[in-house]
Amino acid sequence: MMIFISGGVRSGKSSVAEKLAIRYRHSNGRLVYVACGSRTDREMDERIGHHQQRRTASGCSWTTIEKSIDVAAIGVEASDTLLIDCVTTLLAGEYFREDKAAFDADERITKDILTLAKQAHAVIVVSNELSFDMPASELTANYMKKLGLIHQRLVQESDAAVLVEHGLPIVKKGVISCGEL
Repeated sequence: MMIFISGGVRSGKSSVAEKLAIRYRHSNGRLVYVACGSRTDREMDERIGHHQQRRTASGCSWTTIEKSIDVAAIGVEASDTLLIDCVTTLLAGEYFREDKAAFDADERITKDILTLAKQAHAVIVVSNELSFDMPASELTANYMKKLGLIHQRLVQESDAAVLVEHGLPIVKKGVISCGEL
């Protein structure tokens, strides 16, 4: 099972994703949080800390793996439930890596996530919705285009797609209950 969750910055999408991961976890599997962001500044440190506190407060045991590129290399079990947070920062990591070209970063990410979805019990994928923003440069426009292509492919392959606005999950594809989230 794969669920795609998008929304604006600070919309509540990670909280919704964590609750869905807990709901859909396999009874014998791990809850694996794949943290794709890099510690770049104080604000990012605060956001990471907030996410860590929320997972601790959930009462569930989470395994955290920090992976800003090549997420398919993490090694998962068939009973694992993965929460990949988030594609936006994963694309930034892939986009600016020195050992591979940026032109196919969208294909690498899509392939990696779909590979994990075949290996794990469930995969919850989080990403920022940037389609309403105006690009400031050609580089930003290209990044947004690649992110949009990733979103389209992942939603196409997902069992469910959820848009989170103001902390409220809106199911756009599939049948999942978000009422108590």
